[in-house]
Amino acid sequence: MRISIAMATYNGERYVREQLESLGAQTRMPDELVVRDDGSTDGTVEILRAFARAAPFPVRVYPGECNLGYTRNFLEAARLCTGDWIAFCDQDDVWLPEKLATIERYATTERCAAGGGTLLIVHSAETVDRNLTPTRVRYPDFRRRGVYGQFQLPTWWIVEGFVMAFRADLMSILPDEEQQRPAALPPMPRGHDAAICRLARILGDVVVLPDRLALHRWHGASLTTGGLADDVRGIRRSRNLFRRLRKLLSASGADLHLQQSRDAASQAQIYRYLGERQNREDWRRKLLLAETHYSAFSEWMATRARLCEEPSFWRRLGHLLRLAGGYARFSGSSLIGIRACAKAISLDVIVVLTGPDRFSRAPVDETVAAGRDRSPDR
Repeated sequence: MRISIAMATYNGERYVREQLESLGAQTRMPDELVVRDDGSTDGTVEILRAFARAAPFPVRVYPGECNLGYTRNFLEAARLCTGDWIAFCDQDDVWLPEKLATIERYATTERCAAGGGTLLIVHSAETVDRNLTPTRVRYPDFRRRGVYGQFQLPTWWIVEGFVMAFRADLMSILPDEEQQRPAALPPMPRGHDAAICRLARILGDVVVLPDRLALHRWHGASLTTGGLADDVRGIRRSRNLFRRLRKLLSASGADLHLQQSRDAASQAQIYRYLGERQNREDWRRKLLLAETHYSAFSEWMATRARLCEEPSFWRRLGHLLRLAGGYARFSGSSLIGIRACAKAISLDVIVVLTGPDRFSRAPVDETVAAGRDRSPDR
């Protein structure tokens, strides 16, 4: 089994040395490190080339002639990898020594080696400040080990790229955004990690590990810190802030449901496009099944939106009856999870009984399973 590391860099001279050193300190060395720089104007490329000359494993550095943004930069680096498994690597974090050895241990199990089983492995990490001082905050914080099959994770379940490793086969499915994707097709999920997460949960199994295998550095220049800068304790506050914001957005009820309906319809289009061009028959079937699934979910959410806007009690009750099948279909092993679906049922019943005017003041609806700070590409 070969493991490649796909690193994307951009003006990272301040922290990239420590990350590179942590790669060289792995108890299981990578088979290659592929780095694509996105047009750095500092000394990042020189640091990378110096490391490549002394590294105990092959290192290939590709200076970018144009700025692609972090998503395409990571995906381009991954496309250049030759390993069986690929691990995304940020320029400013630090990997703990057992990371690749742990990934290999789970990736070489009989279930993974069969080829159609596990496609994605994710793990926990600890958040540190810019000087690598521990914060006692684990992010992400997976509490138990688990294996999740097709549709068992919520549709908006996403983890950051620095805690994932995935089978290289997944890269063959993703179209090049500029050269292959038809203009009429909605864009792929924003973020290299989002695209991989969504494909993996549709096409195979996802292994979730509670093991702490990386240090995630939060600092003002990080793309994933948003406006939190150096206050790493703000991770907890940001989660609470997102919950409050989500509740405020839910006061518009129908608008939120319509947005989720449009998102699901876009996903359905994408999976039909990917399925129709897929040569592997098992993946083709799964992608087309996902298209059917997301189309049904889109219509279900549109019905929830109509429920929120309907002034007539009897018509609201009719909408609720039409929603009944979706509560079972889209819970637990499907798109929104059991707890979220229970909240959806409770919310919809409240809307039927009180009407849209009362609902407009209700600070609830948590059917969206995941949310994440992410600043613009550049």
